[in-house]
Amino acid sequence: MSTHLIYVFLIGASAVLSASLSVVALRNRDIAGALSLGVLLSAVTFWAVGKIAELASPGLPATLFWANAQYAGIVVVIAMWLLFVLTYTGQYRWQTRRITLLLAVEPLLALFVIWTNESHGLFRTSTDLLSYGSLTGLISTPGPAFWVHTAYSYLLLFVGAVLIIRLLVRSDHLYRSQAIGLLLAVCSPWIGNGLFLLGATPPALDTTIIGFSITGVVLTVITVRHRLLDIVPVVSEVARDKVIESMTDAVLIVDRRNRLVDGNPAAERLLDREMTDVIGRPLAEAFPDLADAIDENANGSETGDGDVDGSEAGDADGTGAFRTEIERREESAVRYYDVRVSPLQRGFGTLTGRLISLRDVTDQRQREQQLEVLNRLLRHNFRNDATAIRGNASLLRDDITDPAVLRRLETIERTVETMIERNERFSHLTGRLGGSDRESINLTAELEELVATKCRRHPEVTISFDCTTPAWVDTGGIVVSALDELLTNSIKHNDAERPQVQVSIMTDEPSESDTVRLRIRDNGPGIPDHEIKPIDRGTETPLEHTSGVGLWLATWIIREVDGSLRFADTEDGTVVTVSLPADRSSGSA
Repeated sequence: MSTHLIYVFLIGASAVLSASLSVVALRNRDIAGALSLGVLLSAVTFWAVGKIAELASPGLPATLFWANAQYAGIVVVIAMWLLFVLTYTGQYRWQTRRITLLLAVEPLLALFVIWTNESHGLFRTSTDLLSYGSLTGLISTPGPAFWVHTAYSYLLLFVGAVLIIRLLVRSDHLYRSQAIGLLLAVCSPWIGNGLFLLGATPPALDTTIIGFSITGVVLTVITVRHRLLDIVPVVSEVARDKVIESMTDAVLIVDRRNRLVDGNPAAERLLDREMTDVIGRPLAEAFPDLADAIDENANGSETGDGDVDGSEAGDADGTGAFRTEIERREESAVRYYDVRVSPLQRGFGTLTGRLISLRDVTDQRQREQQLEVLNRLLRHNFRNDATAIRGNASLLRDDITDPAVLRRLETIERTVETMIERNERFSHLTGRLGGSDRESINLTAELEELVATKCRRHPEVTISFDCTTPAWVDTGGIVVSALDELLTNSIKHNDAERPQVQVSIMTDEPSESDTVRLRIRDNGPGIPDHEIKPIDRGTETPLEHTSGVGLWLATWIIREVDGSLRFADTEDGTVVTVSLPADRSSGSA
């Protein structure tokens, strides 16, 4: 097969592929970018058909007509390419009626100059025919208007390519595959046109259109395999923008040199100024309190010129993120903000800056302070009042001889002692909640000691624990207090004739498990539903509430150390299953 027939075949293939894809795109025109892509592919189809008609036309007038007619598709392809890229990449601020009208100016002027070329010769200074067997093609000498049009076309192609490359760098795998495909699709005709203009191809055989056959294949692949007309990145980009815009938390974005780049409306209210007034300014100038707090927590993560290297202190997972808190005086009040700082790394791990979110926690801090004061006052007053009752009961003992009254007095003293002991214990436990004490402990050894203590205090109850294999957990010693509460509950509420409590650690689990589980089983009456439901739900109601705080404390502590708690009634009692995070670095559980 001769070269010119292969050329015609490729043009025909390009026309068929472009026409097919244009139908698919126009059917999905509700998807962002599909309409402009459909028009672009329709223009490519018209261009290809016009080229075939040019080659098949007899005589110069007919050939020149179809050569001119092709430009109705060519100028549309260039304009639609940029409109498609603007939509696909989410550049909506440039998608205005004014921009669209401006993009239509050059195509209309180019078509006018082309069709009136015989009167001025600005587009082609000379034309002639070149035969390829039964086919003829137009050869011409380009005029100045041709080179202006070519430069303009290359400029639009370049702008679109830059936007696609930006998306390529910033996006995840799916959109990155689409972006690579689109770059290949646009570069193929670009390269073909460059070869034709440089004279590297036979005259009259414009390889630009061959490049578009490659474009058709590429677009087919990314449409079928990478869902080009199904999922587009602009949807997620717009959604992220809307979420950030509607957030009540203030969000600020700084670049590598800690200069403000963007912010949401909540940040504008916090700064009490428009973002346009502070964009480009150093964070230390616009928000010095925040800048100081970030510098303190960064722990030397900034270089001498202020560049961010992403190694912030306080980062538990190695991502460079950290959390802190700042105080900010506003008028006559002080407000507190929870600050979370995350590095911005897009495509190929490129670090571009930081995202900073600030949540106003003033009300929460005030409630915590109020509860802390009330808790301290109640504990103090309770201790003083209980001590006064105990002292007066001791004084009464010297004046009372009635055995019945003495027994009641002993009950009062014993109850007061228990109340004081519980108050001190609960105060100690609540004070440790929220702490960072998470050292590894041998759960087996701790339970052995706890069970031995309970056996001495409650000889009437049979308490068994026969596990000897070390079980290391990453909880700290506070979890032993929770297990103490659970064990005490099983003992005190067991009204069986021969009360029994069995404590066991699950040893039949694989050694690579991240969890250590233990069970406390008793033969008591079980825990009523109205006691369990509030614990599972996390809140109490007037109709459903617990009768004490022991189960609440146990639940709070276990959840505090990233564990879980489950209650189950059996035919012969209750089973409490506790799951705790294992520490495999200290030994096998």
